[in-house]
Amino acid sequence: MSERFLSQPRFPVLPSRLGPHLLMGAIFCLMGPAVLAATSTLRAPYLDREQQCRAQPFPAVVLHLAGEAWKLDATGKQIALEEGMSLDEHEGLRTAADAFVSLRLGDGSRIVLPSRSQVRLQLDETQSVPQVLLEQGQVESYVIKRFSDHDRFQIRTSVGVLGVRGTHFRTRSEEGQALVEVLDGQVAVSRSEAPPAPGAKSRGKLSAVAEPRVRVNARQGLKIQDQGELEPVDLLPAPRLLGQDGQRGDQPVWQLFLQPLDGARRYRAQVATDATFLDIKQERFSSTPDIHFSGLQAAFYHVRLSAFDEQGLEGQTGVYDIYYWPRTVNAP
Repeated sequence: MSERFLSQPRFPVLPSRLGPHLLMGAIFCLMGPAVLAATSTLRAPYLDREQQCRAQPFPAVVLHLAGEAWKLDATGKQIALEEGMSLDEHEGLRTAADAFVSLRLGDGSRIVLPSRSQVRLQLDETQSVPQVLLEQGQVESYVIKRFSDHDRFQIRTSVGVLGVRGTHFRTRSEEGQALVEVLDGQVAVSRSEAPPAPGAKSRGKLSAVAEPRVRVNARQGLKIQDQGELEPVDLLPAPRLLGQDGQRGDQPVWQLFLQPLDGARRYRAQVATDATFLDIKQERFSSTPDIHFSGLQAAFYHVRLSAFDEQGLEGQTGVYDIYYWPRTVNAP
């Protein structure tokens, strides 16, 4: 499921003979907002390679928090995370079990971290490209689409780099490998050396990679390992919801019944209060097409379903809007 964002205004690329006008435009882009930025945590915008006026990606702001999470400084010291808190370059965050965090970058892009995940934020100083260093778990990214020949966003793992120009995709790091699943747009994947340790100075520009990038298109996934060919495969389709039920008691259980899907080894269901799934409340995994939730209040929920194939790649998603009314012992 993808999300639409309003992009920043695009300024025309001026020909070389209008150099003085372009210079004045650059001064306006940099100096004007800088006056406002002096009284806030925002940074002045910049001119990118295509001479477009862009908002700085950092600091990022915590949009939603469910459960317990921590902000990490450059040395790894942690403090309790709160909604509205900002995270700047060289800082990171970690989520506990059953926790979810969504961040909004300065350019409007968003990332969501589920349970037991950890990332750090870096910036390519040469190109002002935001980089998310995935150290543990998973990150789901919604990146603003722009027409460009250059990356606008990068995910770095211990075994590969994902260059993005606008898309909705998931990245997961586990057991010395990384997995990427593209739901919308395209991701360019290349192997890379491990990211710097916490507290180490960012090298800025990424090191060159000998092998060519592999393109992963929408509805495709890829497992990235130290060796072997990088071959994208088609993702599983989204599983269908057949029905729901509940159990009586002080702690009512909400049960979802999914239609069994050929090739599925595991199922996943997420419950959110918003259609964009930036405010996720719970998620559950199951080896069978029956999934249970508990402790939810009566409300309308958005439910997102997916399935994992034999390689461990998570497939496409199906979303259902459901009104959940938990039954109690005294209910008829």
